Amino acid sequence: MGHVAQTFHDDELRIDVRLVRALVDRCLPEYASLPLSPLDFSGSSNALFRLGDEFLVRLPRQPLGSTTIEKEARWLPQIGPLLPVSVPEILAIGERGFGYPERWSVVRWIDGNVPTVVDPSSEVVSERGNLAVDLAATVTALHAIVVPPSALADPSLRWYRGAPLAAQDMHTRRAIEACRDISELDLDLDAALQVWKLAMALPGIEQVATPRWYHGDLLAENLLVRDGRLTAVLGGFNRSWRH
Repeated sequence: MGHVAQTFHDDELRIDVRLVRALVDRCLPEYASLPLSPLDFSGSSNALFRLGDEFLVRLPRQPLGSTTIEKEARWLPQIGPLLPVSVPEILAIGERGFGYPERWSVVRWIDGNVPTVVDPSSEVVSERGNLAVDLAATVTALHAIVVPPSALADPSLRWYRGAPLAAQDMHTRRAIEACRDISELDLDLDAALQVWKLAMALPGIEQVATPRWYHGDLLAENLLVRDGRLTAVLGGFNRSWRH
């Protein structure tokens, strides 16, 4: 009944199985008889708990995480059907309680595994190419979805990652330099800086484009694969900026 095994943030909220059981039983009594257990892996934004065979409970790890839960509940039902892969199907939104200050969600379980880290020097296999193609198709489909006026007016969908690329120049250079003080970080920071310099030389990096949907966090923890193909994209949907 201990706390979530791994923490990621200085302001991490106190979450354990006892709390989640109490929240589910009070807010969603129809699920009270289902077994509950923490997952072996968990995202950096949400603590994840398996509920029975069909459901997943997601609780924000930090204060003000309710905003993301509410945003997903509003927009994923509109975006999801237009994508070639699954997105979380939100079945219920739970309310605050027992000292936990945020809203949380129950979603339908999606079978799949998080992609594994690949050694660039290893043998190339078809699954890696398939994943790249599937991911590109998903991003392309997401960009093609019309951004309605209600989304343009929704402040929860506006994030710094949707700004023109040039707006991130100073922050990115500072972040790369700060990483040089992390002795155990296995990254070629000189190569990263060179890639960024090349990006800053591209045309149109200061342009504010027509608003598009985008995913602001396409890293492994937000992807699920099954049988070598991308099967689901989780969280992180926003829309790009405009003047």
